Amino acid sequence: MLMSDPGATRPSAWRSSLTIAGGVLLIGALADLCGRELARRSLLAALGVGMSEGRVLGLALVGTTLVLTGARLRDRRRLAIAALLTLAFTAGVVAQLRLGARLQSDGFYYYAYLRSISFDRDVDFTNDYRLLGLGDKPYLFEPTVTGHAQSAWTIGPAIVWSPFFAVGHLVARGLNARGQPVSIDGTSFPYRQAVCLAGLFYGVLGLWWCGRLASAYVRSPIAILATIGIGGGSFILWYIVKEPTMTHAPSLAAVAGFCLLWARTSQARSRPAWLALGLLAGLMTDIRWQNAIFCLLPAIEIATKIFRRKAEATNTRTEATTRAEDTKASLRDTIVGDLIFAVAALVAFLPQMLAWKAIYGSLVAISPLGPQIRWTAPQIVDILWSSRNGLFATSPVAYVAALGLIAFAWREPRIGVPAIATFAAMVYFNAALQDWWGSAALGMRRFDGVLPFLTIGLAVALDWTERAIVRHPRVVLGSALAGLVLWNLTFMSAAILGEVRIGEALSFRRLAGAQAATLLSWTGHPFSYPANLLYGLRHGVRPERYDQLGPNRFLSDPLRPYGRIDIGEGSDFEAAVLGPDWHGAERDGLSTFRWAPQEAGLDVPLDVAADLAVRIRLKAFAYPGAPAQTLILDINGTRLGFFEVQPEWQVLETTVSRAVWRAGANRVTLRFAWQASPASVGLGGDPRSLSAAVDYFRVEKVVNSR
Repeated sequence: MLMSDPGATRPSAWRSSLTIAGGVLLIGALADLCGRELARRSLLAALGVGMSEGRVLGLALVGTTLVLTGARLRDRRRLAIAALLTLAFTAGVVAQLRLGARLQSDGFYYYAYLRSISFDRDVDFTNDYRLLGLGDKPYLFEPTVTGHAQSAWTIGPAIVWSPFFAVGHLVARGLNARGQPVSIDGTSFPYRQAVCLAGLFYGVLGLWWCGRLASAYVRSPIAILATIGIGGGSFILWYIVKEPTMTHAPSLAAVAGFCLLWARTSQARSRPAWLALGLLAGLMTDIRWQNAIFCLLPAIEIATKIFRRKAEATNTRTEATTRAEDTKASLRDTIVGDLIFAVAALVAFLPQMLAWKAIYGSLVAISPLGPQIRWTAPQIVDILWSSRNGLFATSPVAYVAALGLIAFAWREPRIGVPAIATFAAMVYFNAALQDWWGSAALGMRRFDGVLPFLTIGLAVALDWTERAIVRHPRVVLGSALAGLVLWNLTFMSAAILGEVRIGEALSFRRLAGAQAATLLSWTGHPFSYPANLLYGLRHGVRPERYDQLGPNRFLSDPLRPYGRIDIGEGSDFEAAVLGPDWHGAERDGLSTFRWAPQEAGLDVPLDVAADLAVRIRLKAFAYPGAPAQTLILDINGTRLGFFEVQPEWQVLETTVSRAVWRAGANRVTLRFAWQASPASVGLGGDPRSLSAAVDYFRVEKVVNSR
């Protein structure tokens, strides 16, 4: 009988010890940081070990390294995923603590559901809004037909936040029992910070599912890089660590789970899979109503299968009967699965319908507080390329990913074509919203649901790039050198323009800003191509001016049938619309203004041509014995009016026909009768040539103008 060598077990025991030690460090670091966020207490400090958040994160990193080092080969993949996800969550908690993540913005309205259901057992938010500090918003308290407070927000976040809220309640009760001034009514910081951790959790979970979806079509390392790229390079990072109480992190998780299940079962889907898919569909729509658009994925799949099976059944006459019978059975299974999906989705969406019933008296309702939807006037170009939160312009990684998604659809049409169709539908819907830019948002936040497919697209783009580098290394080297040469040219340009002083110690921050500004003045923002290039060609302006002229078009919002250029305020918009002839900004009491010489111009961006009332607030430069000042207005080469300009502030008004205006940039020139410098008329040493001071230029749509 062979005796086993006791020393043979030592490597295994050694590895297990490393794994256990690493796990303890990792979980301990996470527990300490969560304690700091939920209870404002450090567990390590309670043990007499004072450490900064950064050092605690360092412990978590050490723990992760130990876990990966000690894991046995057969367990390494599973443990690596668990350790890295835990590390990511730990880093997210540190970021939330450093950035001061808290319940804010629209998060209050979603949170009202959670607090009201948990403590009041209703969805009347009259008292909840006041408890949450929203009592100064009277529109929330306009009673509905059922006497409830208004709500244009969803119940889904409350559903998925509830486990974390329960933990917050336990923490609040514990602190309260120890005599701490912490309320246990759902409004104190343990509850609020708990939903911040919930947002972080669902954000990490959603990105993990995005990675798993991408790994089905590209190699795992590339899928991991793509996931990191989407998570760190898009707007979603903000809504995971800075504003985690918005809906976007849980929305990402729900849609990513839905897309992952749909893609994995698209070839053959069992009835339990149809059931799970339907439940996920209802849940993701509970979280954000527009997520219902992703139901197009199974709808397109079903339509494609039905069409294909009918074509196959009639393809060969000799097998027509057999194929017809097979098709009927297949269609029957598809219809049954579709019915299961629809019923499950309806059941999962029922909480929102019941909330609507209680608040508005109907199972399906539209709140008067929500933005209008303008189906016939979507701002598609703006929502993708404009400087006002354009998806591609503000998240360049999404631009690269979208191109990769097109390539993926060519390679894998079964998944890629429905993905692109859904992406296009989401673009159209978001572009049709009145506040298409997402109000006070960082980036195009309403596209959280398309990130799973953009992860696939980015992975495909990275995979193609890697192969291209291997095949054409000299092209890569040449491109890198061209970039360095271009950067040097911008350095020279900054010196020529006097933006930096050569031969002196430079501020590299200022120099880099000047170089970047110079480069963009030459090329325009590259991630606004082709919109800015086409705009520049159409209106005869530099592509960089699209940044302000494009998204700030007057008359684009039906609720704002007017537009105003505040001259002298010093904004980027003013700088974009004014010509080079104007003098520097000045102030007269509460009014800002600029002096204009005898001729000065500005560009007025319009969404559409219309009959417009034009108002200009100005005053003439005056001195003893000065002649009367007059103004001729020139719009797009058409001379209009002959106005007298007084030496006191006045508002000149005239109506300009739609025939004079055009959609896009309109060149307006102010031509005055004369100019003079204060120095030449004995009013000091100012050598500037002045005709009139202009405060603002305003246009307003004339009533009954189409």
